[in-house]
Amino acid sequence: MRTLVLAIVSLSAGFIGSLMSGGSIVIFSLLTFLGIPVQSAVGTLKVAIAALTLVSALTYYRGGAVEVRTAPYLAIFSIAGALAGSYFFASIPEKTAGIVVLPLLFVGIYLSIRGEPEEMPPKSGSASWMHVSGVGFIIGAYIGILGIASTLVVIAALRAFFGMDMLRANGTAKAIIFANNLVAAIVYGLGGKINGELLLPILIPVCLGAWLGARVALKLGSERLRWVYLILGSVTALKLLGELV
Repeated sequence: MRTLVLAIVSLSAGFIGSLMSGGSIVIFSLLTFLGIPVQSAVGTLKVAIAALTLVSALTYYRGGAVEVRTAPYLAIFSIAGALAGSYFFASIPEKTAGIVVLPLLFVGIYLSIRGEPEEMPPKSGSASWMHVSGVGFIIGAYIGILGIASTLVVIAALRAFFGMDMLRANGTAKAIIFANNLVAAIVYGLGGKINGELLLPILIPVCLGAWLGARVALKLGSERLRWVYLILGSVTALKLLGELV
């Protein structure tokens, strides 16, 4: 029964995570509900999200919805930013950490709600090396320090700084988040913090769900996908604001 529940939930998580965002919280909630220790739950989650975003990014790529000229560089610099952000966050006092988190949280909420006009001309092809490296590093630092609504924030950043349409930003975001989660999964794996028993019933359905979600997103197109983003972004923002008050 547990294997069946894992498979169904993982399939659903793969679908919604690939379509837009939210797969990680579904899988993590299930793992903690099953009594998996937090560190092992996070490590197992990183493997699952790496698999989800890999399948998703490849599907978006085949549909022409990944910015291949900038995605590799954004991914590399985002990893550097995530490592720096994680180290910085772990090395500061708890009170100072709260001061750091709050502004980033509000920035993330703002970017999640904000929408760029669909008619904005693409800028990604002419982006400078410094521009790409800077944005990639900032994206990674956000993921490393806070990480709340990472996919939504990355999509917003790609639209704001590179003028990508919603579909291309979504596909490119999946490639960036794959790189970050792959590195994190390796770190957790080396530390023995991955539950190998649960990987098979999670990975197969999550990959299938990711493929289905990306296919649906490609069929929806940028305009309709923008409404999916606005709904998820608004719900996430309201939830986060509710936790602050």
